[in-house]
Parts: sequence; structure tokens; C-alpha cells
Amino acid sequence: IVEEYILLAAVLHVAVALKRTWDISINYTVSSGKLNLAISGITLLCFMTIHLFQFRFGDTQPFPLCPPPYLINIGTVFHLRLNLFWIDTCKTPVAVRDIYRMEFEVFQNIHWCLFYIFSVVVFSVHMCLGWQKAVPAPHLEIPKRHQGKAIHIGYVMTAFIALIYISFPVYTHLWPMSQGAISPEVPL
Repeated sequence: IVEEYILLAAVLHVAVALKRTWDISINYTVSSGKLNLAISGITLLCFMTIHLFQFRFGDTQPFPLCPPPYLINIGTVFHLRLNLFWIDTCKTPVAVRDIYRMEFEVFQNIHWCLFYIFSVVVFSVHMCLGWQKAVPAPHLEIPKRHQGKAIHIGYVMTAFIALIYISFPVYTHLWPMSQGAISPEVPL
């Protein structure tokens, strides 16, 4: 059900953005810079479509996993381990999609790595442009003397998020897949 909410939010964002662009900025030229958000947004929409077909609807191998009783392993917090969504042993393991393996399969191709890195850069530019436009909006009620700082904090947060997203294709392309903690992975 979370995926439906994310889809609804994305469709709403795209619909409002296209309507506002049509009403406000459609008469400007591309060189004016008024269409930068629209162009980067359409580029991101293409990227999200490709990303969904590769990772959400892509063909994966099943991976046996033991789910915890309430689907979250709270006991692992006290042992300082990060296996929140599985337990070590169970009677009947459940087959789940092996997204970890799929990342290594997709990002073995340098072209897909470069495409994803380019898309993260476009996402960062889009986010910075949108943030720069949103902060001075009167509805946020950010005092004028703090707006410059708020914009720069948004830029730093965007750069941090972008580095995290870029680390996935870079890591999976440069380093081999490690063996799983639960059961060994079949080599690529």
C-alpha cells in the first residue's frame, strides 16, 4: 500500500508542476531558465520509469529468508545488529526477491552505472532548483534573513543524499558481491 501512496504523490507532483509550468512559464524560451525544473522533471520521470522496470518489475532470483514474528526484529537492536527484517533460523523460510543480487547484475554494465549517476545529478539539480524556489514562498513563513541559510542547508542535505545514491552503482560496479549473512549467494 505504501507504493500506491508514493505513486499518488509522484503523479500529483507531476500534474501540479506541469499545470503551473503551462500557466506561468510556457511562453518563456529555454535559455531564460524558467523551464529548468520542467526539463529536469521530465528527465526524472523517464528515469523513474526505467528504474521501476529494472528493479521493481525486473526478473530476480528467489532468496530464502526467515521473517520475524511481527515482521520487525526488535530484539536485534539490543545486540547492535542490523538484521531488522529477518531472523537467523525458522521452520519455513519465505522466498523473497533478491534485490541485492539484481543491483550487482544491473551495475556490472558501465553504461547503466553512468546513466544512474547522471540521473542522480539531474535529481540533485532538480531538488536544488525546487528548494531554492520553495524557501522564499510566503506559505513557509521563513524570515527573509534566514532564507539564504535555509537554502544552503537544503543544498548540503541534497549533496549528502546524492552521494548516498551514487555510492550504490559505484560500489556494485567496482567491488564483487559478498556472500550473504544468511545463506551463500550463487556467483554472478
